[in-house]
Amino acid sequence: MNHTLVIGKGDLFGSVVESISVNRRFADVMNYEQYACELSNSRDGNTRMDNLIELEKKFSNYRFVYVISDSINEGFELTAFFSDLGTMRIIVMTDDSRHYDLYKKLGARYVIFSKPGTCSYWLGEMKQG
Repeated sequence: MNHTLVIGKGDLFGSVVESISVNRRFADVMNYEQYACELSNSRDGNTRMDNLIELEKKFSNYRFVYVISDSINEGFELTAFFSDLGTMRIIVMTDDSRHYDLYKKLGARYVIFSKPGTCSYWLGEMKQG
């Protein structure tokens, strides 16, 4: 298992996912829809709380999480979730600088502003740190 997770949705997320080399893949990738489905799926009689506990177990070993979303609600939700989980470093990528302070208050260590197609060069560099 990798120690880095890239999770989110939107054009910015898509551009980052495209830039992660298949041969040097250092991060696990999950889109927000998959996260939401796992959280709300009631298979085997699970409640939302059961699913939340399962997700917490699944994500507990990640040291670095990149939250990349074009929706502030989902970005805030993911940042708060991983902050409560105790993830060591939460990096938020957004194309909207207006919510910098809120992301920081929710637990993001870094908030990076970027546009789709221009953001991925530093992703590998931060992995080294």
